[in-house]
Amino acid sequence: MPVEGIEWVVVLGVVLVMLLWSPEKIPEFARAVGRFVNELQRTRAEADRYVSDFLQPIMGAADSADRQLIEVARRLNIVTEGLKKDEIVALINKKLEGAASG
Repeated sequence: MPVEGIEWVVVLGVVLVMLLWSPEKIPEFARAVGRFVNELQRTRAEADRYVSDFLQPIMGAADSADRQLIEVARRLNIVTEGLKKDEIVALINKKLEGAASG
């Protein structure tokens, strides 16, 4: 099986590491790379938690507003199934305008 593409980059990287650093320095270099990868994973997990904590209240508020909109439509005997939010709002407004004028 011939060596192609990214494999050449890896081979070249290993050869360069062996040429630039003495054999005693290679384990130290590998540990540094390992610590870097570990820190990168930890930072990503922290960023994911931050984004989740930031978005959760926003999504909860949106869900609450949607539930309230559907409840208002239900009380006005408006069928909401299959309708978009703006369509439900338009039907509610139409129903309320009809009640106010008649």
